[in-house]
Amino acid sequence: MNNIYFKLVFRFVFYLLFQVLVLNNIELNGLMNPYYYPLFILLLPISFPNWLALLFAFAMGIAVGSFSNSIGLHSFALVLMTFVRTYVIQIIFPQAKAEEMEEFSIGNIGAFTFTLYTFILIFIHHFVFFSAEVMSFSRFYLTISKIFLSAILSTLLIILGEYLFWRKESR
Repeated sequence: MNNIYFKLVFRFVFYLLFQVLVLNNIELNGLMNPYYYPLFILLLPISFPNWLALLFAFAMGIAVGSFSNSIGLHSFALVLMTFVRTYVIQIIFPQAKAEEMEEFSIGNIGAFTFTLYTFILIFIHHFVFFSAEVMSFSRFYLTISKIFLSAILSTLLIILGEYLFWRKESR
């Protein structure tokens, strides 16, 4: 039991530092901003209490936002993504398969399903984040482009990271 909490704290700190120290300094053509920190929520086990996941999402959003001068935006987007996560899991995974999974990873659910699951939730996160950031229809096409391109870049970065850190015994 303590092992899972140690792993959660380690992931929280690692994703936070990677986002803040590395990825917050990357912006490609003003259209693509990679966000890796939502992976913390994506990898939470299905059996993890939803209220605790929402609390972790809020804490991660506050932490990332405090370094980005956008505290409310990151918190709002990540908490909403965490709330919707339960419904996305119910749609993508059959009930029997979902109950037997201990945690999400490419090895447990397969590359296609993991990519679909990741892209849907990352798209929701980015849609909420960039829409709330602009709060205007004056730059509608620019915002939609930023949402799609950043979601694709973030999903590719997450998939690449999963392949790099995926345990060999589950391959």
